Amino acid sequence: MKFSRGYGSVGLVLLILSLIFFTSGCQAAKDQPSPSSSVAGPIKIYTTFYPLYDFTKKIAGDRAIVENLQPVGVEPHGYEPSPQQVASIYTGKLFIFLGEPMDPWAKKIEGQLKAKGVMTLEAGKGLIENNDPHIWLDPVLAGEISRRIFEAVVTVDGDNKGYYEKNLHELEQKFAVLDQQYRETLAGVARKDFVTSHAAFGYLAKRYGLKQIPISGLSPQEEPSVQQMAELITLCRSKGVKYIFFETLASPKLSETLARETGAGTLILNPLGGLTPEEIKAGEDYFSIMAKNLASLKKALE
Repeated sequence: MKFSRGYGSVGLVLLILSLIFFTSGCQAAKDQPSPSSSVAGPIKIYTTFYPLYDFTKKIAGDRAIVENLQPVGVEPHGYEPSPQQVASIYTGKLFIFLGEPMDPWAKKIEGQLKAKGVMTLEAGKGLIENNDPHIWLDPVLAGEISRRIFEAVVTVDGDNKGYYEKNLHELEQKFAVLDQQYRETLAGVARKDFVTSHAAFGYLAKRYGLKQIPISGLSPQEEPSVQQMAELITLCRSKGVKYIFFETLASPKLSETLARETGAGTLILNPLGGLTPEEIKAGEDYFSIMAKNLASLKKALE
């Protein structure tokens, strides 16, 4: 995610909010309820991008209004919040972000959010390795993220703990089933190497004994050089790669070029950073997309 332009928006909001806090005096701060205090009606929760939104929605159910700051159909690596979006976070009870390198702008406002009485959760803290944010594509790590979300939601709304526990238990069962399906399906595949549009599947590959060969870097914007593309063409030919994966929210141009040059086919492998309007309309979610990803991997690795 690029931060240079987004920092201006966030900085402007911080300045405006600082002036508001100053003029409102200390009494407003005293009147703020603690995170664990009882709240009337559904609590409001903000998330920075789709996987966090989906997990939070499944846990919070109808006891919370969950709003995702990332617009539908927008690739999250290029997403930067508007001043209005940043300002809206201050009206919530809980703000959930993944952490660097996915949404570094969130760290910039964390201190003032806490001062305002808004609880924050950096859901990927301690889980992200080697600057790779794509931990949600590993069902085991996705389960850990969900448990952290549950703990944060209970902190701001302890009155509904039993309801949230029930939803978490159901969610954990789904993660366990998904993990088992991936293990059983991928254990017997003939190939282990798969070519992805960008380097989003490192955690998934590590979990299930596969090897990811990315065309682009950790962000789709990190495109390969001409020499790197030539090397990829040679590599794909030598390994007899049958399919090149592309994504729904990023340009398929490089994947299509590589497929054309190597005689391979193309398939979708969705990194689940966000959903398209068509996927939303069809009722897709994390688990349905992950099931489709597994089918695509099985076909490519047979």
